[in-house]
Amino acid sequence: MEIVLISDGPLPLDSPVRKLPFFFPARLIDMSKVSARTVGDGRAAVVELLDATDAGLTALKTSWASIAEIPVICLASKKNRREVIQASALGKTEIMDRDTPLALLVRKLKLILHDDPIANVPSGLPAKTLEAYKKGNAFLESLALSATEGSNIQISLMNEGAAEILSALALDGLSPWLDAVQSHHSGTYCHSLMVAGIAGSFAQYLGWSKQDCQEAIAGGLLHDVGKMRIPLTILDKADKLTDTERAIIDKHPNFGREILKPRLEVSVDIKKMAIQHHELLDGSGYPDGLKGERISPKVRLMTICDIFTALTEKRAYKEGMPVRVAIGVMLDMGRKLDQAMLKQFAHMVLDRDMGEVSRPQKATGTQAV
Repeated sequence: MEIVLISDGPLPLDSPVRKLPFFFPARLIDMSKVSARTVGDGRAAVVELLDATDAGLTALKTSWASIAEIPVICLASKKNRREVIQASALGKTEIMDRDTPLALLVRKLKLILHDDPIANVPSGLPAKTLEAYKKGNAFLESLALSATEGSNIQISLMNEGAAEILSALALDGLSPWLDAVQSHHSGTYCHSLMVAGIAGSFAQYLGWSKQDCQEAIAGGLLHDVGKMRIPLTILDKADKLTDTERAIIDKHPNFGREILKPRLEVSVDIKKMAIQHHELLDGSGYPDGLKGERISPKVRLMTICDIFTALTEKRAYKEGMPVRVAIGVMLDMGRKLDQAMLKQFAHMVLDRDMGEVSRPQKATGTQAV
């Protein structure tokens, strides 16, 4: 179900094509390198004409036969006569205005690809877990669109997804959930879905009310919403981050604050989990250096689940830690974390003999943050 993204050099910062890998397995090909080999088994192509040079377009025309057999969408500004002429000259293609809402572009590609969100999940998973995965994934896709377009977050979809995930965890347990979500092509989505499931299981283990358990799951789904504003070249980088790239990644809680602040439809507790999950009890966290009682129990729970997931996930640039080693690392963090809550978390994951929480991701993996 992979799509190929074609651009003359790196994708421009204001191109909507930059967001497509949140929704589909995708790879970028330079116009000068399009060929049957580089296109491979791509199911569709999206051509970005913004900033395309004459040399790049000439190379693309020369190799156009490489993509002539798959559906091609060409993004051009209808106000830019040169781009429209260039798009028309390429050959068989559907021209879409670059200002078309991202949701319409995603919908068009889903129709082309006959998108099935559970196509890649392992066989034999319980039906309840599969349904929960579909609804959790649907909410994350809607969240990406909301963050990109500034529209309201679909609270009913969030609540429905959180309730379905909680039911699946209660009926099927955490392991099938982890097996399902790790099939997702996006490291960002995979991480958020894993944190949501682990947070829901831990809240249940602590005896929290159904409403609080569902809110913990919703907080897990939303906790990295600020990453929607970080370039995927950094977010899904296969190698270790540079200091400059790390500084950009570390801005995601503040980006989350900017996205969520005007969203009155999102509860205060969920906003806090998204903005404060990197705060530490001794005041050494970020973005605000909160400490002690200023950090709520739900945020403390989210921080533990997020760190545990980041430590145990296998990424393109690192091996995942065994569960016992990860718990040891977290215990060594001392007063940075709520140690009483952490010990209960350790009992949960060790009592359930979770083993290796994460399996290898097939593509790139989101950076540990």
